[in-house]
Amino acid sequence: MTRNAIRVGGLLLVAALLAWRVLVDGLADFYAGQETPEGASAALRWRNDQPAALYQQALASSERDPAAAGREFQAAVWADPTDALAFLGLAELWAGSGRQEEARKLVEIADVLAPMRSPALARSAAFWLNQNRPDRALERWSMLLRTRPQAAGQLYPVLLRLADDPATRSWLRPLLDKPPEWWNGFFAYAAANAERSETVMFLYQQRNRAGGSPDNAEQRVYLDRLWKEGRWLETYLAWLGGLDERRQQGLGHLYNGGFELPVTEMGFDWRLSSPRGVAVETVETYGTRGGRALHVTFDGQRVHFQHVYQPLYLEPGRYQLQGRVRPERLQAERGLRWRVRCGGPSARVLVESEPFVGSDDWRMFAADFTVPETDCAVQLLRLELDGRAELDFEAQGGIWFDDLAINRRG
Repeated sequence: MTRNAIRVGGLLLVAALLAWRVLVDGLADFYAGQETPEGASAALRWRNDQPAALYQQALASSERDPAAAGREFQAAVWADPTDALAFLGLAELWAGSGRQEEARKLVEIADVLAPMRSPALARSAAFWLNQNRPDRALERWSMLLRTRPQAAGQLYPVLLRLADDPATRSWLRPLLDKPPEWWNGFFAYAAANAERSETVMFLYQQRNRAGGSPDNAEQRVYLDRLWKEGRWLETYLAWLGGLDERRQQGLGHLYNGGFELPVTEMGFDWRLSSPRGVAVETVETYGTRGGRALHVTFDGQRVHFQHVYQPLYLEPGRYQLQGRVRPERLQAERGLRWRVRCGGPSARVLVESEPFVGSDDWRMFAADFTVPETDCAVQLLRLELDGRAELDFEAQGGIWFDDLAINRRG
């Protein structure tokens, strides 16, 4: 019985010690989790080697007492050798005191310990940038953007500053050679926010696409930026450069005039939309040469219809707009017309087609026009419901168009 009593007493003592240890560790972790100076002090009173509390205390004293902070960072590393942030804190302290080589070794350890942890990635990137190692900083930023996309708000402006400065632009070469999955997001940010269009042109032209064409999202934001700045030639060439072999078949002074190709609604392609009371589509019908045609139908509502158009890039000279048309019981007071205008503020009309109304079989139409030498660098072809009074914009019925073209004359 005495032996059993001793055994039971020993077990109870061990259980009490374990319970006490669990309580102590739990309270220390609780206070450390508050991430405040008071919480760190309370955690260390319960457990003087609580690693998170040591790290927080070291951060708080790093400026006013670097020596004490160094001891606390080292204590935090000994208490938890897997905590990358403790290694980074000590590395920053040592780098500031001239111990560069030792600091670099500590950060290399931290990079292995926490390759995907957001706070460690940000601290590591800042360290390597200060060490004049932009390659390593960009690796950390790239991983940070992949694991924490919301970091884009802080990192995109930094990357744009690097791209905007010719002295640091070359740092982005690894990203341009092998663009990460977040690159399109950054490029869209750069296209919208870069002060100089040359920066956007560099990012677009230097990106490695492995012999392929730019994707639609990338090309769209690029063309929009060039268009807003009136860089017509660069816009047209960039749009041409993004056409694959199939889409190149639609090239001419007017693009995809047979409506056989998918409409991308960017660059010098068609823009098609269906406002209230109108349906706009490209579909198959009889009498076409390729199978598809443009079909516009009106349900009788009042609408200022101007929702089918294409930007043009024509040199000064004489041209003819032509095509095939088939109206189907189209009722409109002044009819539907194609108009070619100069782009820009003037929007000067260069030509308008005959008005289309009524019903008819497929037939040809044509209209000659001249692009002037000045103030007409780009043009616009648009299908418009003609009218002056509000009642003129009530239309009923449908109409088909096919084989639209613009040909040079003389």
